[in-house]
Amino acid sequence: MTDRLTKACGALRVPRGALLDALRELSWGPAPRPGPHSVHALYEQVLEAVGELPLDAVQPGDISAAMQVRTGVLDVHVPPPSDALAQCIAHTVDDLGVGELGELARYALDRTGLTCGAATVACGREAGGHGALDRLAAEALVDEIVERSPQAWGRSHADAVRAAMYRSLADLADTLLEVSESTPTPLDWAEDDANHQQCASAHIHGVVRPVVVHRRETGVASDTAYWCRPTLPPPSPWGWRLEPGPGEPAPRGRGPYPSALAARHAAECAVTALAAGRCRLGDERA
Repeated sequence: MTDRLTKACGALRVPRGALLDALRELSWGPAPRPGPHSVHALYEQVLEAVGELPLDAVQPGDISAAMQVRTGVLDVHVPPPSDALAQCIAHTVDDLGVGELGELARYALDRTGLTCGAATVACGREAGGHGALDRLAAEALVDEIVERSPQAWGRSHADAVRAAMYRSLADLADTLLEVSESTPTPLDWAEDDANHQQCASAHIHGVVRPVVVHRRETGVASDTAYWCRPTLPPPSPWGWRLEPGPGEPAPRGRGPYPSALAARHAAECAVTALAAGRCRLGDERA
């Protein structure tokens, strides 16, 4: 196992075999469907490539930026290692046949991801930066991807799935970069099923402070149902909070996060930063 992968496993406290699923839990996107299909093999290939990057070579976000440069939606300078990895991802996806692309669209992408890929192909830029006609063109392309079998796709359909996978794999790579360079303080979490939360205690500046990870009643809207499985519910948003200490009027916290694991990891990283005096929490409530 490479050093970066070792650090990521340690930060999330998972074995190597569970690292991919854990990294996907940190994202709002859908986790790949279990099984030995090409989705997992492709993601594992990317993890191994990212794991080879030295710890000081790139920063989280560099690979997604490099991928956007390669697809023509950004014009910025990116570090050579991130550009090389973006090129590796692009070449890997480009080598896939239409059957494999169909499997990826079915098991690894949601409609939001497909729409982003379709926008890049149909409009020449990422979703969110185009007008109503551009959105309609992207959505029409996604409808055709959903309705047709991969064997009946045209070039634009396959390119839209490729563009969506570029984005998904670059996000995964950046997530691994961030986790492998994080410094969480391991906390002993206890389940509180009755209140749908998990509790721990943190030592900050010599004071024991309760930390709570909990489901949030409201959160960002998320369209994460697979297009082939529209009945899947969206992920429940989670948050974390540090209970108030002397002289503090309210809890401090952050959220939303897509999973309890993501919220726990964020809380443990915040505890490290607070104990070291590297940050202060604002007034937001989780």
